[in-house]
Amino acid sequence: MTRKHHRRLPLRSIYVWHRYLGVSAALLVMLLAVTGVLLNHTERFRFDQRHVKTEWILDWYGVEAPDRATSFRAGERLLTLFGRRLYLDTRALEGEYERLIGALSLPDMLVVAADQTLLLLTPGGELIERLEGSQGVPTGMKRIGTDADGRPVVEGSHALYRPDADFLGWQYWKGADEEVRWSEPAPPPEALLDKLARQFRGQVVPVERLLLDLHSGRFFGSFGVYVMDAAALVLLFLALSGSFLWWQQGRKRRAHRRARKNTAPH
Repeated sequence: MTRKHHRRLPLRSIYVWHRYLGVSAALLVMLLAVTGVLLNHTERFRFDQRHVKTEWILDWYGVEAPDRATSFRAGERLLTLFGRRLYLDTRALEGEYERLIGALSLPDMLVVAADQTLLLLTPGGELIERLEGSQGVPTGMKRIGTDADGRPVVEGSHALYRPDADFLGWQYWKGADEEVRWSEPAPPPEALLDKLARQFRGQVVPVERLLLDLHSGRFFGSFGVYVMDAAALVLLFLALSGSFLWWQQGRKRRAHRRARKNTAPH
């Protein structure tokens, strides 16, 4: 009668695979662990509000600054529409806009016309009020300027208008176009454009997105996802093989103790 022998994977082979896979996957497993822990504390560290500013990472994501900018001077200050973001010098103002129409410097405020909105700002750039059509701003704003007395004048779709001192009421203005000193575009300095480009790029990629992309492997492209999947499978194999090796060693220790007990002199 013959006995069938079933070939089993040698314990040493499992140990070798466990060791080499553990070493090769160590960096990926550490990346998974670190990014996972950080993502669990996104709100605490405000990763969803903080943005990546490292140039090579932004280049890797393909983040580019707008190639066009429109600027108007308001006294010593410069208003610039860069992309859809509006800047007072290098300070970003709230909101997004399609078109910058002009800007004025009045004795106690700055007036900015963008799209169909008038922004009233303090000389330091703090928003006083945002005025739109429901607050009486003329429809179809085309230009903004000042008359001979330094009072604001707005050209609407069909006429010229002038607000009262508080911008609460508007009236037709019967003056001539030649009497108005219109706000004219001013070429922005290259140094300013460089600063705005860095600032613009530094507001595109949240840190949370970078962590998510590193955690999933998408940061490294479509191939990186499969690498991270493989790392997760390796981690599962390490857990199973480690448990198996621990169980096998326990069996050997128990068998060794029983053998010693049976051979001990009585």
